[in-house]
Amino acid sequence: MNIPRLILTIIVTAVVIYLFDFLYHGMMLGQSYKDTADAWRPEEEMMKRIPLQASCYFLIAIGFCTIWAFGFGGKGIKCGAIYGFFLGIMGTGGMLINFVFVEIPDQFMVPWALGGILASVLAGVVTASVYKPKKPAE
Repeated sequence: MNIPRLILTIIVTAVVIYLFDFLYHGMMLGQSYKDTADAWRPEEEMMKRIPLQASCYFLIAIGFCTIWAFGFGGKGIKCGAIYGFFLGIMGTGGMLINFVFVEIPDQFMVPWALGGILASVLAGVVTASVYKPKKPAE
């Protein structure tokens, strides 16, 4: 395993997932969130939790990239996209369970599922592109 490259991959992947979420949730779904503002924390309270949000992106990236490095590193971008798709499916299943227990407006179910899968595929492509295993000693 190439630890320096893994650390770089984790950082890059966390940033890419953050940027995707910012664009997808902030820009594309932004009006839907405003229309359902009573279902969410006040914006000033959410802003105080930005460090927690950043920590979550890094936790996701640590798990995502480390599994890639242990089992798939060096297998190419197509494999990264497939890997991301299936981890996205798994994560989406876990996220959708929240709609059973938490009063999240149902209108977010499909966009969150699609966004989660898309973000994961993108993360897989980025992870496969950035991580390079150590070359065997000759």
